[in-house]
Amino acid sequence: MTSPILDHTGRPMQKSGITQRGFNGGNAWQASSYSHPDMADWIPRSVSGQSALSQERDTIVDRVQDIARNDGWASAALSRQLDEVIGSGWDIAVDLREKALNLTTDEADELSDQIEEAWTDIVYDPGFWIDAKRQGPMSSVLGRGYRHRIADGEALAEICWDEGRGGPLATFVKLIDPARLSNPFDEADTLTQRDGVEIDRYGAAEGYWIRTQHPDDDYVWGSGSPEWVRVARETEWGRPVMVHAFEADRDGQFRGVPPLAPILRKLRQMTQYDEAELKAAMVNSVLAAFITSPGDHGEIAEALTDKEAAERHRQFTADRFGAYTAAPPKIPAGMAHFLYPGDQVTLTQPGHPNSGFEAFFRASLRNMASSIGLTYEQLTMDWSQVNYSSARAAILVIWRGLTARKDMFAAQFMNQVYRAVLEEMFDRRIIKLPPKATSFEAAPAAWSRVDWIGPARGWVDPEKEAKAAGLRMDLGISSLERECAEQGLDWKQVARKRARERRFLVSLGINPDASKQNTAQPQQPAGETNDERDARENREAA
Repeated sequence: MTSPILDHTGRPMQKSGITQRGFNGGNAWQASSYSHPDMADWIPRSVSGQSALSQERDTIVDRVQDIARNDGWASAALSRQLDEVIGSGWDIAVDLREKALNLTTDEADELSDQIEEAWTDIVYDPGFWIDAKRQGPMSSVLGRGYRHRIADGEALAEICWDEGRGGPLATFVKLIDPARLSNPFDEADTLTQRDGVEIDRYGAAEGYWIRTQHPDDDYVWGSGSPEWVRVARETEWGRPVMVHAFEADRDGQFRGVPPLAPILRKLRQMTQYDEAELKAAMVNSVLAAFITSPGDHGEIAEALTDKEAAERHRQFTADRFGAYTAAPPKIPAGMAHFLYPGDQVTLTQPGHPNSGFEAFFRASLRNMASSIGLTYEQLTMDWSQVNYSSARAAILVIWRGLTARKDMFAAQFMNQVYRAVLEEMFDRRIIKLPPKATSFEAAPAAWSRVDWIGPARGWVDPEKEAKAAGLRMDLGISSLERECAEQGLDWKQVARKRARERRFLVSLGINPDASKQNTAQPQQPAGETNDERDARENREAA
């Protein structure tokens, strides 16, 4: 046993606490403080990417769906993003790599054209065979899938195969409501099964448990006890079967979250505030007039004891009643009321609509627009407070986010459908390969390489931006393909149509270049800012 160290009095020395220089008992980071008045009651729960969703996602999605059905701004937010990302559908642009597929340049171009034409014929077949429910072409399937993506946080679809169905191909797409993806009989999550998604030891999805129908249909249609079916992610040779498109915010997340989730509470308050102001405005819009009857309490008291006074009062009241019955007083868009003799009405003037309502609501809509990746102007269609420069800058920033979201959805959803359709087209010899070309089975990724042409970005000032596009092409920093794609056009189709129109005009003896004139445009004065230029051009136009 070790002997203690004694002090000068012969007693064991006590352990002394070490005081750090400058330490006063507080946190080094106020972000972690529980004593700061602004942070004391902020005690968040530590959750993983998926545990935060397993018990709460259904409630979030149900609330988003409800407010999208019943609130105009929420519905507009989803519709605007659908228009910006999907539009009327995506066109295909195939660009095969010659070396990877052992093709010549001419063979690659020829096959690209064949694939594009065959794909277009199949997905836009008027029988709508590409859609399991046969409700529309592939653009309809794509639009409904993306609406699920932004309203439910994810899009779910099964790529089916049925040779006896009757369509041009056995491949078709069946959209699935994400509410049907869940653990069988709503069992708790396990290490290999998370909220309906079956995962392998690396965390990759390998199977999905799908309820045979929506949970609410059990009550509506009386289907009886629910059932679940397991659908594999892909076949043994890699053909995609289940498509699950969502963007994970954190590692370990296997289900999606709607973009409106972070502002759902504020959006609900906005809806209630809007309704309250509308009701107040309706109340204030009512015009009411009150008619005070002549007489006082003394005359009424005399009528109670004097028969002659009572008769006079009765006759007077009867005459007045008869007169108003024959010709009732009316006020346009209002009402007239009678009061008891001697009574008066005092009208109040509540301050509604609130003078700050518009500014507050505009700020709230800006918050809402930024959370879903749009500008305030795109959400509200109000362009009255922007000029060319600010509108152009805003659209450029927003377009990057929309393009990234489009590319991710294309990789997770459309590319999987395209790969399955392309595989069957090769298998059925709809697309015939040159003798030395690499087979689809040997290089499915190389053959499935494709670009999707989405909706046009649009032009704030068509003249200026068209000239800028031409200048970029003249400088060699852009191409016709890229410039056309930004405007939702296929450069091959544009070139073919231009050549066709030119041949037609020449056949009629019309010079197609006669309308081209070199109109010199006034140069922008040196030192003039873009805003000053906008103001000058507005004055010149006026």
